[in-house]
Order: sequence, then C-alpha cells, then structure tokens
Amino acid sequence: MPKRNKVKKKTPKNAKQSWQRGIISLREVRQNNLKGFDLDLPLGQLIVVTGPSGSGKSSLAFQTLYAEGQRRYIETFSPYTRQFFERMDKPRVEEVNGIPPSIAIEQGNTVRTTRSTVGTLTGINDYLKVLFPHIAVPHCPECGEEIMEDSAESVTQFANVNLAGKSVLVSFGVPVPRQMKPSEFFQLLSAQGFLRIWVWGNLYRTDEPEKYPKKTLPKVVNVVQDRIKISTVAKNLARLNEAIETAFLFGKGTIRLIDFESARDWSFSSGKQCVPCGVTLRDPSPGLFSFNSPLGACPKCRGFGRTLGIDLDRALPDKSLSIKEGVVKAFQGERGSECQTDLLQCAKVRGVDVHLAYEKLSKKNREWVLYGERGDPESNWEQGLWYGVKGFFDWIERKSYKMHVRIFLSRYRSYTTCFACRGTRLQPDALNYKIGNHTLPDVWQLPISDLLNLWNGKKSKLVEFSNLDSTALLLWEEVGSRLRYLNRVGLGYLTLDRSARSLSGGEMQRVHLTTCLGASLVNTLFVLDEPSIGLHPKDTDQLINVMNDLRDAGNTVLVVEHEESIIRAADHLVDIGPGRGEDGGDLVYVGPISDYEKSRKKLSSLTLDYLSGDKSIPIPSTRRKPKKGNVLKVRGAQQNNLKNINVEIPLGLFVCVTGVSGSGKSTLVHDVIYLNLIRERGESTEELPGEVHSIAGHGKLGQVVLVDQSPLSRNPRSTPVVYVGAFEHIRKLFAETPEAKGSGHLPGYFSFNSGAGRCGRCWGNGFEKVEMQFLSDLYVKCPECEGKRYGSEVLEFQLAGKSIHEVLNLTIESAIHFFETIENKKAARVVADLKPLADVGLGYLKLGQPINTLSGGESQRLKLVGHLLKNKPKKKDKSQAKDLLLFDEPTTGLHFDDIRILLNVFQRLVDDGHSVLVIEHNCEVIKCADHVIDLGPEGGSEGGEIIAVGTPEEIKKEKKSYTGKFLWRDHKPKNLLKTIESKGPQKNIISVRGARENNLKDIKIDIPHDTFTVITGLSGSGKSTLAFDVLFAEGQRRFLDSMSAYARQFVQQMERPDVDQVHGLPPTVAIEQRVSRGGGKSTVSTVTEIYHFLRLLFAKVGTQYCPDCGVSVDKKSKNSIISSVKKVLKLGPVKLLSPLVRGRKGFHADTAAWALRQGIGTLFVDGKFMESEGFQKLERFKEHTIDGLVAELNEKSKHSEITQSIDDALRWGHGTARILREDGQSIVLSSEMSCPDCGNAFDELDPRLFSYNSPHGWCHACRGYGHIVPSLSDYEKHDSITAAELEEERRYGISKEKIKDICPVCDGARINTVARSVWVDHITIDTLTKVSVTNAIEIIDGFSLEGTKKLIARDILAEIKQRLFFLQRVGLGYLGLDRSATTLSGGESQRIRLAAQLGSNLRGVLYILDEPTIGLHPRDNEQLLKTLTSLRDQGNSLVVVEHDENTIKCADHLVDLGPGAGKEGGEVVFEGSLGSQKKGKTNRRTASLTLSAISNQMSHPISGQRRKIPSLSSKEGWIRIKNANANNLKNLDCSIPLNRLTVLTGVSGSGKSSLMRGVLKPAVDSTIKSKKPKERICKTWKSITGTDQIVATYEVDQSPIGKTSRSTPATYVKIFDEIRKLYSNVPESRLRGYDPGRFSFNTDGGRCESCGGNGRIKLEMNFLPTTWVECGECRGDRYNRATLEIFFNGKNIAQVMKMSVSEACTFFEAHTKIHTTLALLRDTGLGYLSLGQPSPTLSGGEAQRIKLVAEIRKGQGRARNAKMKGVTGSCSNLYLIEEPTIGLHHKDVVNLIRVLHALVDEGHTVIVIEHNTSIMAEADYIIDIGPEAGEGGGQIVTKGRPEQVIRSKTSRTSPFLREILNS
Repeated sequence: MPKRNKVKKKTPKNAKQSWQRGIISLREVRQNNLKGFDLDLPLGQLIVVTGPSGSGKSSLAFQTLYAEGQRRYIETFSPYTRQFFERMDKPRVEEVNGIPPSIAIEQGNTVRTTRSTVGTLTGINDYLKVLFPHIAVPHCPECGEEIMEDSAESVTQFANVNLAGKSVLVSFGVPVPRQMKPSEFFQLLSAQGFLRIWVWGNLYRTDEPEKYPKKTLPKVVNVVQDRIKISTVAKNLARLNEAIETAFLFGKGTIRLIDFESARDWSFSSGKQCVPCGVTLRDPSPGLFSFNSPLGACPKCRGFGRTLGIDLDRALPDKSLSIKEGVVKAFQGERGSECQTDLLQCAKVRGVDVHLAYEKLSKKNREWVLYGERGDPESNWEQGLWYGVKGFFDWIERKSYKMHVRIFLSRYRSYTTCFACRGTRLQPDALNYKIGNHTLPDVWQLPISDLLNLWNGKKSKLVEFSNLDSTALLLWEEVGSRLRYLNRVGLGYLTLDRSARSLSGGEMQRVHLTTCLGASLVNTLFVLDEPSIGLHPKDTDQLINVMNDLRDAGNTVLVVEHEESIIRAADHLVDIGPGRGEDGGDLVYVGPISDYEKSRKKLSSLTLDYLSGDKSIPIPSTRRKPKKGNVLKVRGAQQNNLKNINVEIPLGLFVCVTGVSGSGKSTLVHDVIYLNLIRERGESTEELPGEVHSIAGHGKLGQVVLVDQSPLSRNPRSTPVVYVGAFEHIRKLFAETPEAKGSGHLPGYFSFNSGAGRCGRCWGNGFEKVEMQFLSDLYVKCPECEGKRYGSEVLEFQLAGKSIHEVLNLTIESAIHFFETIENKKAARVVADLKPLADVGLGYLKLGQPINTLSGGESQRLKLVGHLLKNKPKKKDKSQAKDLLLFDEPTTGLHFDDIRILLNVFQRLVDDGHSVLVIEHNCEVIKCADHVIDLGPEGGSEGGEIIAVGTPEEIKKEKKSYTGKFLWRDHKPKNLLKTIESKGPQKNIISVRGARENNLKDIKIDIPHDTFTVITGLSGSGKSTLAFDVLFAEGQRRFLDSMSAYARQFVQQMERPDVDQVHGLPPTVAIEQRVSRGGGKSTVSTVTEIYHFLRLLFAKVGTQYCPDCGVSVDKKSKNSIISSVKKVLKLGPVKLLSPLVRGRKGFHADTAAWALRQGIGTLFVDGKFMESEGFQKLERFKEHTIDGLVAELNEKSKHSEITQSIDDALRWGHGTARILREDGQSIVLSSEMSCPDCGNAFDELDPRLFSYNSPHGWCHACRGYGHIVPSLSDYEKHDSITAAELEEERRYGISKEKIKDICPVCDGARINTVARSVWVDHITIDTLTKVSVTNAIEIIDGFSLEGTKKLIARDILAEIKQRLFFLQRVGLGYLGLDRSATTLSGGESQRIRLAAQLGSNLRGVLYILDEPTIGLHPRDNEQLLKTLTSLRDQGNSLVVVEHDENTIKCADHLVDLGPGAGKEGGEVVFEGSLGSQKKGKTNRRTASLTLSAISNQMSHPISGQRRKIPSLSSKEGWIRIKNANANNLKNLDCSIPLNRLTVLTGVSGSGKSSLMRGVLKPAVDSTIKSKKPKERICKTWKSITGTDQIVATYEVDQSPIGKTSRSTPATYVKIFDEIRKLYSNVPESRLRGYDPGRFSFNTDGGRCESCGGNGRIKLEMNFLPTTWVECGECRGDRYNRATLEIFFNGKNIAQVMKMSVSEACTFFEAHTKIHTTLALLRDTGLGYLSLGQPSPTLSGGEAQRIKLVAEIRKGQGRARNAKMKGVTGSCSNLYLIEEPTIGLHHKDVVNLIRVLHALVDEGHTVIVIEHNTSIMAEADYIIDIGPEAGEGGGQIVTKGRPEQVIRSKTSRTSPFLREILNS
C-alpha cells in the first residue's frame, strides 16, 4: 500500500474575489460555445440577451445563469427534498458571484397528462377548491332550490311567526333497531329520560308501553323533546330555543315541529338538507372540488373528463346532411339499413323534418336522434319507439366478440366526453354548490376574459363582497390577480379547464409567467425564453408591461429574445455573436440599450445592423397572383371558435394566415385543413379532424406536409448528418475504399450506433456517464476512444485522407466542399443532402453534433430540411403534383438574419411550384407573403371570423385588422433606439400588514432589505411567530409555488399564515435552533454531508488495494477468469450473473426491456429471480440491485459455452460479473478489479462501499458503530431487519454511560476492510475522517490528481472544501469529522446548519436565524457577528431572532415585540435603528424593556453580596474529582463548592459539557445508592469525594419536553394529575362514577372522540399546506359534553386548561401542591402560558424553563422524603443545568437568577454551564475551561470567585466578565 504522506500546511486560497454590489458577476464563461468571457449584469433591470440563432444565448441564460441560481437555492433544502427537484448541471464558469435564486420560464410544453390544466398550472384551481367550500351556496340536485341551513334561532323565529298560540311538539327522529319489540324500545327511551313519542299521528308515553296498540313501530320514531305553547314571553322563548337546540343535537341536525291539534308537521335541518326532497348534501371540502383527489374525481372517468368509447360525432361526420340524406353514416351500410328505416318512420311519427339539415334541427330534436325516447333502448325497439343512435351502438357492442363487429366499432371509437360527469371531471356532489349560480366547472369553462368580467369590479356579478370574511376576500383577490395576469399576457381566450398538453410552447411559457407573477416574489432572477413566441404584435406591448411589473416588484428579469419591440424595451442589452455555432459565443455588446446604437461603428453586430436599418428584409418587388381555379376551397369550418367560415387559399403561392393570439389560426390550418386532407387521402391519424362542411381543390396536390413545433429526438446518438440521411451514403463511401473492401467490412462497420466498429467501452457515445448521486451526473470523454466514438482499427480507414471521425467533425459547409472533390454518385448525394442545411443557415453545425445540443431555432430549421428531403421528387418532372407545405410559426427562435434566410427558402419552394401556407405573427414574414388571411377580430369566443384577405398592402388598408396596423410599423428612422424608462423602484422593504398569527395583534411592520434586522422581546412575545410563521412560511411558499406541483408535494410547506398582506418578500432560508442531531451513527461529517461527498470521491477516483496483499488491483485477463470459473464448477453448478444496476433508485422497467432485447430472460432483482418479460415496475424511491442471468453452468458445460457466456457477462457488466453458487455464495469476476498476486476480485467501487449505515460498507463486527455494543438486536424478534437495526441504534443511543469497547476488527473505523483499502492520493477515507476540520482542509488542498480523475473530482472536491471552509469560518474548525452528532451542543448544531447555508453563496435571499448565539462564548460571538454581517454585505437580508445584547447593538434595524409575553405580547414596542432611538417608532403605551435593559445595566450580585466559599483546604463543603478524562479533558482535578451556585464557562468546545455530563453526572450517580448502575459504566474519572449529603442529581438539558399537542405545561410538570383528582372528587363525579382518568384528553371515556382529544382536526389539502381546523364537535375543548358538565369552583376542566399560569395560580391558591408548582412557573416568567398550550408551540426558552421547574419540584419532593425517612445531615440535591438562558430576554434572565439563588438558599448545589455574562457575574464560584476548543482545550484556565477570575490574563472569559462587573 502507498505510504502515508505527512500533511503539508497550506494557506487556504480565497475562493472568492470581491465583486461590486448590485451586479451578477460572471468570470470565464465557457458553457458550450461561449468563449470564456467575463460579464457583469445589473440587478433589478430588464435584461435582453440577443444574437443570431445558435450564437450561445441559451447557453448563457439557461445553462449558466439559471442553472447556477437555482442550484444554489435548492442546495439550502434538505438532501431528501433536493432529489425531487430538477437539478441542472453545474455550468462551465470559473466564478459566479451575486446571483439571486433563479426561476426559469421556458418555452415548450413537456406536459403529457390531461389532468394538468391552465387552472392547475397557475394555481388558480388550488385557490378555487378552498374558496368554494368557504362561500359556495348549496342547491338541491332534485328541485334546484337553494338549501338554507337552519339554526335554533331561525326555527324559533319561524314558530313565533307561523305557530303563535299553538301547542307545538319539538321532536327529533330516532331509528328503531331491527327486531326490537315496541315494549323494549319504549323501555330504552324511558331509561334515557325521554317521556313521550309521536307515532302514527298520536302521542304516547314511554313509561306506558302497554297503551301502544300495535305490534310494530315505523322505521323512525319522533321522540318529543318538549311540548310548548308558542308565545312571545321571554321565558317561553328561552325554553323553546333550548328545546330546539337539544333536539338538533340528539336528532343529528334534523328536527320536526308538530302542531299537536292538527297533527301537521314541519321539518328543519341544521345541515345541508333539502327537507321537501329528502336530499342531504355531502359537506363541502377542498378535496370535493379537485379532480386530482379521490374525494372529488368523477368515479367513471377518474377525473379525466373523457372516456374511451363510441364517439357519436364520428357517427354523424357531416351534419349538413338531413336524416333522409343519411346524416347517420353508421346506418348507410348493410348493417344499419334497418335502423335507417326505423329512424325515418319514428321521425315521421314525432314530426321531425327528415329533409332538413341535421345541424338546423332544434337542439331537442338533435338530442332525440342521438339518444332516442326516454327509457330502455331495448324496450323502445320492441314498442316501435326510436332507441337513438347511442342505443344502436349499445346493442351492437353486445356482439363485439365477433371480429367484423369489432372492426366496425373501431371506426367510431375515440376519447369522448364522459357520459357520467358530462366532462366536468367532478363527482355529482360537487355540482350542488354554486357561486352566483355558477358551479365550479362553469367557472372553469368560461373564457378567462369573460370570467374576469364576472370576477372583477367594485361590484362582482357573482358575490356580494360585504358578505365575505377576510379569508374569502384574500382567496378571491388571489384568483382575481392571476386571472388579470393571464389576460394581460394575451391569454384571455383560454379557459381554466383547457388541457395543458394542448397549449403551444408560447402559451405554456406565458402561463408559467403568470404563475411566477402570482407568487409575488422579489430579489429573484427570472429567466425567460422568447416569451413573444405565439404573440401577435398587438399583445407584445402588454407582455412588456407585465415583464416591467415583474422587474419593478424588485426582481431581475433576463429575456432571451429576437423581437424588436422587446429588445428596444430593455434596460440592459447583451448581444452575443458575431456569428453562429463556433463563429459565435463572443460578447459583441453589453450595456444600456441607449448606448447600443452609439457603438454601431465599433461593433460587428447583425442585430444592430437590423435594428438601425442598415440591413432589412426586402419586400418582394412583385407578388405572385392567384391562378384561376388553382384554389383550396374551405366551406363551413366551425371547429372550436371558427364561426362557420368560408375561405379560399390560393395554391402555388406563399400564403400567410395571421391574426391575434387565439383567433383560430391553428384550428383552421391544423385541425381543419391538415387533418381533413390527411383523412381524405386515406392516411391514418389519431386526432379527430376539425368540423368542416367541405374542402375542395386538393385533387392536384402531391404531399401534404406539416412542419410544426413538436420536439426533435433528444437522443445524443441522433446528429444532423443522420437526420438528413447523408450518413448512410458516407458509410457506404468508406466501405467502398480498397482497404475496407479488402478487410471485408460492410457499411454497418462504420456506424457508431451499432456494429463492431463502434467503441466497445462507450458503445459509440463518445462519452461515459458518471453517476454522481449527490451532484448532477457527469459526462466524461471516453478514455478508450477519447470521444471519437469508434475503435482505433476503424479510424485507420480513410476517405480522401480523412477518417470517419474527422469527417463527422467537419462543419456542414466544410463537408460540402470536401465531398464535392470526390467524384462519386454517393458523394454527390451527400452534397445534395447537406446543401439544404446550408441554405437554411445551418452551415456552421458539425455533421456529428448531437441534436440535443441544438438551440430551438436550429432544431426547427433542421426539421424543415428533413421534411424537404423526405418529400423531394426523385426526378425532375414538371407534370408531377406539387406539395402543400404547412408551417406553424417557423420563425420561432429565429434572428432577423435567420428569418431572411428562411424566407429565401420559402420563395424558392414556391418558385418550384409548391404551395407554402404559414401560420405567423412576425410582420417580416407577413409583408413578404403573396396572400394573407387575417382572422379575428379578437381571441377566443370573440375570434374565429375572417377579417381581411388579400395582399399585405390590402390588409394594411383594412381598419378592423390589428395585423394591418402593425405592418411596416417597424420601419423606423435609424436613430430610434431608446430605452423605455422603468417606473421608480418600489420601497426597498418587506412590508407586513395585519399579522394576526398566534398572539400577534394585527401588527404592521416594515423591514428594510439588505440589512441586518434583529427581532427581540420577552420570551413568548411573538418573535418566532413573526420571523418563522409569517416571513419564512410566506417566502419559501412563494418560491415553491413557481415550481412544478410534483416537486412541491415533497417539500414540507408551512401553513399559510394569518396575515392580510406581505409585500417585498424574497425567497427565504430558515436556520432554526431545532436541528436534528441524528442517530447513534451520525457524525459531524454526515450531518454536514461532507462524508456523502467523500464517499463519492473515493468511489469515483479511488484506487482499490488488496487488503491481503497490499497491492493495487489490476485488470484480470479473460483466460484467467475462465480458469477461475472452471475451478468453481468442479464444486457444483453455478449461475453466471452480469450486474446491470447497482444500488440505484427507480422503476427500472427500461432495464428489463433492454435485458429482454439482449436475450436475457431472467433477472436477479434484490436477491430474487424474476422474468424479464412482463416485468413489474419496482419501488421508485428505493435502491435496487439487478443482475442478468447470462447462463447456468456446470462441470459438463462446453468450453465454448463458458467462454461465450463470460464474454457476454463481462461486456454487459462493464468488466464485472459474478457467479452464484447453490449455497448462496457469490464470487466476483472482474476483468477490471482483480489482485495480481492472490487473484481476489472486487466489485466496481460504489459510494455504498464506504457507508457505515449500509451492510455493503459497514464493518460486520460492529455494524458501523466503531464500538462493540454488548447486546446486538435479536433479528427473529422483529418484523424486519430494518426494525431490528432501528431498535439496535436506539439502544446504542441510550447506552451513553456504558463501556463502549473499540471494535477490534476495524479499530473504530466503522467500515469493512475492503473500503479501508481504497486510497485517494495516499490517504484512506477512515484516516481522513479522523482529523479535525482544519486539518482536513490542509489534506484536501494537498491532493494531486491528474487527467480524468482530476475532471471527475473537480466538483466533488469543491463541495467538500466549501463545507469545510465554512465550518472553520463559524468557529468549528476544532471539530473532528468523526465526532458523534449526539455529543454536539445546541450551539454547535446551529452553527453547522449556518455553515451549510453560507456555502450556498446566494444573494438577494432573506435569511431567518433563530438565536444563532446559543452556546457561543462571547469571544466566538464576535466571530459569528462578522460572518453574519458578511452575509448581509453579499446582498442578502438577515432577520435574526435574538436576545444577545451584542447582536442587538450590531443590528442595522431593531424590532422589539411586547410589552409582555403570550396574550400580553404580540405588539410592536419599538421599531427602528438602535443608534437613533428618537427616529424609531415607539409604542406610546409602554416603554421598551429591551432598550431599558441595554441603557440601564444591572449591578451584580443582585442580592448585594456573595456567599462565602469554604477553604480549599477544608475536607467539608467540596465535591472533589480526580483525573477527569472524558473526551478532550486532560486528566483534570476539579473541586466544586457544595450548596453554592457554580458556573462552568469557557470558549465553545472547550470541554464544559464533557466535565458536567461526561464526568460529574455519572460520577455523582455512582455514589448514590439508588442511582448505582446495574451494569459497568465507562469511568471517566479516577475518584470523587464530598457527595455524602447529595440525595439525587437532576440534569436540565436542552432536549424537548414534547413533540405532540397532547403534551402541555400542565402535563409535564405533573399538576394535571392533581387537577384531575380534584375533579374526580366533586360530588357530581362521584355520583356518576367518574375517576381521574375521565378528565384526561389522552384516553377514552372523557375526551371528544371526533378529534381524539386534540381539539383540532387535520385537514389535508393537495398542493396546499396541511391545515388544522377546530373540531366541530367539542369546539376545541378536547372533552365530550358529559365531562364538561362537571364543575369545580364554577369552572369545568376545559376552562381550567385554558387559564394562564397566573390565573390558575390564584384559582388553586388553596391547593398547596398545585399552587407551589404554578407559582414557580410564574416566578420564572411563564405566567402568560396557558395550562393546556401544546408543547410544540412553545419557544426554546419556554420549554427549557418548564423543564427546570419540573426538575426543581421533583428534587424538592425527594429531599423532603429523605428528611421524613430520618436521613441525618444536610439532604440536598445536585442540579446540573445546561445553558438555561437560551431564548431568554434580559428581564427573564433576572427572574431565572432569582430562582437559581432560591435553590441554593434551600441548601441545594447548583452547577450551570453558561456563556451569559450576567449569570457568570452572579456565580459564587466560576470554573473557566480552555484555553481553546477541541484539543486546544480541556484544561482549567482559572477558577474562583468572579472577582478572582477577572484578574486572569490567560482566560478568554475574563475580559468580557470584567466589562460587566466594572460597568
């Protein structure tokens, strides 16, 4: 093995250079064809990137700027979340600084599911599904009447008005159980206290069953609640109201009033019930109004709105025919002739005109033809009635077992509107709710422009705004704003239920733009890809206004664009060129648009040439005129919005169809003309042709070719030369060379897609994919063929001096010249195939360039060439029919100059006799057309008409034509490049209005951007609510709203806060206190992800050494592998397996399909054999291992069979195979990884090999713990291995105090011997993880890698070094990478998380931190503040929740909440700069306690004097510990005074917790009889004395007190038990037999069963955060009605649990046990908390103090018990308290000090770990540990009284303590 080099010390390089604030700075941009330029882009502007097609615009905008901006923000999410987001590759750029989080709004449509609609994409449906159950009015589905929900008050009012003076029975229905006799039923009711029932119109008493005359009862009996004579007397009204309320309760929402005299009755319902119809509606919920939820989706079509069935429109294709003429096509053959006769006869009887065109019949008669008479069709036929066309198909469907019937039916099948829901997609229940007489599907189906007219305005036509609450108004406005944006970007013609898959690329992009606008983000980089695509010039100005709005909101908008008006609207222009492809990629111009023209003489810019008028696209000097009779006549086109139009399209001309967006252009050209012509010609198409009366004049046409915007192949194997078919001839030319002929090679030998000639390693790709797991996959040049795709032997054959690789590397222009020099017909054909590419401006492309690297414009033109070549005539023949070529917006993505080239191609096509029909908005194309057809006048329902036809000049004269107004508008004078001035920027603030979350009292606050803001106030005043529940929840939610719905579902979004408005909010990142410390195997390197990247590094660039021989493994020859296999075969038969998948997540159905194609019939999947055919998808997010079964071999197998099988296995397994013996043993065979000495073979290196959480990598002796745990899990006792491993880890975690012997096998390394034998640059992974963060930086800086390894390691090492550097920067350089996460302090955990966020290197983000100074020594705090201010100076905003005085003083802006805590807080007491308090906004009603504490420093000690300390020489009064050696403690001898307040302090990581928790606690416990451990513990001390009088130890650490709402302050401090006992002793409770358990909301009996005692019910909402709503049964009280009837001192149990601690303290004053605990809670500043407040809602400081109170009460009880048992001497407790000031305001710290002193005064010993100088100044004794952290600590620097400690010159604490004592 290599020698371990000594670590060389290196000065870490500064990875970042300074950059100017307010810009995005890029250095050395080399993505794709970009030429390594530097670029600075201003933030907050509209930036346009332009240049010729293929010049590199998208490479800069999307693959560099967007990729880096999104990657960095997504890095701030959890690793689990990140895997679900599309992470773009890290761009090739040296440095990117100042980039904000980025969102891409690209063109193109990748949606494939019909579940996705405009409504779901924009989020409008998400708001509507919440709005509808909130405000929709229920209607009865039977009678259609509105259903009114009755209440006790409304029924009382009805009785007073209609039944005054009458004797009325108030009753409710009770179902009679089956087989119950009347006497039994009467007895049951009587036992429950009900005396009368109303049956069969008579009144009976339940205690007189013998008077009931019948033997049976009706199904429901009316039980009388009360009999009342109706009058207006107050007492009578109250009685009536109470009886009705009770009847509603027992009748489950339904009651009946019965007039006793007339027996007439009236029914009422408090629910959604139509009493006259007896219909009860289902309660509305968000799920009911979502077709993506099982609750709301139509069960027949499952929410798709369509089903596969008979399409009646196909049965009646030409509706202009009459019944007599055969409108029903299905009836015209032999099979349907009888039905035609039946239809004619029945129509005559009904009086239907059989000679009138079907389309002119009344709607009622048309439906009669289709569906027939009501009733069963079969019965109608028997009676001679018409059974309908549908009845005919229903009948013939029964005979579909016959082949000819199935063929007949297939002609009429298609996806049709669901018959059950009629296309609404929803369950029938959802249609019973309406807003303004509109159901939700009605709203979806309205054009957005029409819906906006109903929605908007001061008086909406749908609702009365005065009736809406604040939530409904907010939802209403959210929907309205998104509708307005859709309308503004020219999409008013769309409907919300328009399928997303049917949208064009341009429409999809503008829909996404609307989504982003609705998210209301600021400080975000929005990258748009040609948003003007598909937009008429009329709508372009509106689009510019929308983009300006996005910019003016505080964002940076970067647009890739060629549209002139958008270029002119830019604030900043980036022109890339000067040419295309390799001739592009340079910065031609960058700067303000106003300076662009001034630089004209210096620049070589095609863009500027066209904008300035130096170049232009000329108008044809003459236009072709239509030839008489050569016309395509379209009659009666009425598909979609076309209004029965007639249009003539002259053939042999260049014709342009134009009109505003949504006017019907694509419908006319694609649906009507193209699809109908295709069908007329007998060609098959899946799509249904558009509805048209007739199309004539196409008889002389040749091919009908459509060139639309559908994507080209994304396979990198497809190249331009392959696409145009020239590669076949090139391969033939190579095969015809003398050398190739001599070798017998055919053309297939020269293919890189198949055959023997391609490189066997990369299979002709030229690159290899390296799966990077935590990073984007890396594609590296194949090391064998060096990217040439072919084997070396193929490259030896040359054609005219060039190899096949050199030919593919030629540009198209060069290739044309090359093949023109070769005299060969095949070479001439190559030239003929390539010339069209040059003609459309693609001459710069390389022949072998992968198509998936082409820009949008390049792909579109390549597609055009492909169609031209495919349909070109084989011979010149003037009589040959000419083609009709249809183009759908061919200028998509094209520069002005590219449009000129394209128009030349069009004109040549027409000159050759072809007809060119183009859908286009571009005025340059329109003005060059021979004939123009203009549709309009508007989009959607207001379009579909012919506005004008003729030449462009004639169109221009038409006043109604929008197109005419814009033609030639762009012919401007040369000096018209002016910037459209932006609006003044909005206030640079985060504006919060009406925040009412938790205890916030409708506050209004402004927080400036790019500042360091501190939110402070008393504990519980509302700081975390404002910071996290309002700011963070909204900021992250809005960014996620811009992402896909699929990605959003994997992110735990916070609930939408109760706030009226939040403006100016950037994307947010939260850094909270509550950081998971992981399980027993978690270390510093795993929680920071450093170890993840180290595993990846060692797997990808590591060198495997043989653990036995110590030599590097080499490739093994095939012959030696065969010999090894034969030896094994002598021991028995084996299965030869080839590894296909190793530990990868996914369905892997494609792997099975591939295996089947290779002839592999059986797969070995996760340890089980499965067939390749019929392979079922695997679990997507679970790792899988798949091998292919290549052969089953035995000793008798032939040598040839063994050789061939091993060849196949090694080839498919990339050099690795394995054999599986009958006993289950697996032996690896490797041509890559074999030891040259002993022959041992090894698997290919995989990251899992280095994981000690996986059996693949862990040491099997210690299972990855590094220590031997005495008792490993008994696997047989658990349901699964995973369950056993979790139990093992749990037991390991609680065995802290047990001896943990170092594993003798791995020596604590945790991983197996194979993993420990992998080296990277002279170090193994286990050695590297044993060093500190600081040393790891030095080692990694010293790595020296070369070649491919250097390339692969580049990004991995960058990730590792970045994380290490920031750990060092936040003061954690001393931590060892293998330090257990469970031993980290709260402060260390917090700073680890902060370091991870610093590494994202973002700008424009709002970072929200939760008390980052926790656990920090004052000295380390200074370093942290420098880090935070640098984060601010990078252009970010910081909001820090903090009490630390130094942090407050460092803030640019201060927000102080108060004046009290809990209910008494939630107000803004002070807001402004601390340095200028006069300018700050101060609440006049109260002074700021924070400002008061800062200006009025407290004197110490607060009691005026300190307790005396016993003499050190005294044997009494001291706890003495010898040789404390836990963790970094260096055999300390430590003395701690008894019955005193002692503070342990020192820098973070110096060893304080090690002394208190690792030594003191177990040492003292070992001397207490009741605490002596049963098992041997690891002694971290030599001896301890002085603990004789200590009864017990109590540790108060930072662990949470409860994770569910069932845990409350009252339950935790144990007073709830006492309270329940009090209630159970109340006389009423005794009478009912209630025990204390009855008054628990955690158990059955007394709790409300509807909510399970939670008081709230969880409401799941798709796409929206989970919501908790108040339980409708108990109204949040948690208990059932019977329990709440028990009162103690006038209060029931629920009312007591809602009391504050202070209120309860007074209420229970007479009950000492309860009162004492409550008083202690009050004295520690928690008087504002309610007894039943759920623990998860408590702040960190609150939870800490509750725990302190619980331990104090526990200790007081034990000391009291010891005295009662007669224990002599002092009976005191030892309290070990870890950083109790966490989360405490200065005022609360004072309260805490008093509690600590009170404990000491009671005779207890209190030891506190603390960095707060106020606590230090109050100590009787201080022990300062240090001097530094980690290995530099572990010693006592100084000790003594505070006055003695401040004299120390070596103590890091003394300067800060001296400052407070001397102040």
